[in-house]
Amino acid sequence: MLLREKSRLFHRWLVSLIIAALAAFVFLSAFTGITASAVDQENQPSLEAISALLIDARRGQVLYAKSADEHVKTPLTNRLLTALIALEKSSADAMVTASNEAISVEGASLALTVGEKYSVRNMIYAMLLTGANDAAIAIAEHVGGGEAGFVQLMNEYAAKIGMTDTRFTNVTGLYDENQYTTVRDIALLVRTALANTEFNKVFSTQAKPWYDENRTLLLTNTNSMFWTYEGTDGGILGYFDPAVQSIVTSATRNSMRLVCILVDVPAEKVYTESAQLFNYGFDNYRYGTLVAAGSVQKTVTVGDETVNLVPTADVHYIYPRGQNYIRNVTINVDEAKLKPPITKNSIVGIMTFTLMDDTVINVELYPDKEILPKKTEAQILKERIKENMELIYVVIGLVILEIILLISKLVNLIRKKRIKGKARRIRR
Repeated sequence: MLLREKSRLFHRWLVSLIIAALAAFVFLSAFTGITASAVDQENQPSLEAISALLIDARRGQVLYAKSADEHVKTPLTNRLLTALIALEKSSADAMVTASNEAISVEGASLALTVGEKYSVRNMIYAMLLTGANDAAIAIAEHVGGGEAGFVQLMNEYAAKIGMTDTRFTNVTGLYDENQYTTVRDIALLVRTALANTEFNKVFSTQAKPWYDENRTLLLTNTNSMFWTYEGTDGGILGYFDPAVQSIVTSATRNSMRLVCILVDVPAEKVYTESAQLFNYGFDNYRYGTLVAAGSVQKTVTVGDETVNLVPTADVHYIYPRGQNYIRNVTINVDEAKLKPPITKNSIVGIMTFTLMDDTVINVELYPDKEILPKKTEAQILKERIKENMELIYVVIGLVILEIILLISKLVNLIRKKRIKGKARRIRR
């Protein structure tokens, strides 16, 4: 009995210890802000940047974040959005007239001539590659009728795409206490902009000649990641103080395009920290197929027919090396659409993947064959008649010909009888 009692007490003590340990872990995790991570915390880079974000350019999956929702100040957001709005609201070949306001703005670097005309395309290149504020003002005057009108367009556009923590007060990005953004909003803007082919072309440019009446300049991208990091295919650099800089860079390896955003990082660390963050992403994450085109995801019955539901295109995602990273999968079938006629281009279901980072990926499902309503005997007969119209025409023609021959024979027979009758009467 004594031994049994000691065993019972030991088990109670062990259970209590386990519960206490779990409770302490939950408490400490909540208190310190620690959350489950796909990659070990010790592998994550330690950055001096005030805010940082590493995302997948295609879907926006977050691979690394540091103070992503804190308000920051950087001229990059203004330049990125100014370029995007200009490309969407004006022809790149349209001509911009340089004004006195444009050439005298702080940060002017193109030595524009008042009254001269320059293409919107060249102004965008100058602004994104070198941060030319005279180009930004000229674009604002051309598209928005002036800086105030263009700033209104910027704030409206930001609200439209979901940049909820961003406010613009000028087009150039010059420091203003009332102007702010977050690296999460910058990431949303970059992804939106990269969907524009012309913007992507400018963003990916390392250098561009500038032709003027009196001179030729080479506009060189101030983001040196193009020359220091393999796979770099886009970038922009900016700052208020040369000692503390902000940078946005995109790089592609193994079919995976990542976007790295750093705000307020010491100038001597801006490229090493960008490379460090990219290496972390490319070393620890992979780009793979979530669902293959044509793969059967669900089988349903429509009447007496069996139908497979399949995606029509490959769907990809980014996942940590060695994990499938999928938390949950659901399939919702629209029963109302499972009634004939069903065609192969009818969306009859949605397959929803929820990843470990809360990313939601919806995959449209289509039937692998068509199902038409069953035909009545009259419809079948009608279709058969249509399919054999040539034969029917031949038969009808033959019948008509036969009737004509019969009529001809009858006429000849009647004529012969009449002739015979006349001959008899003559003999008499």
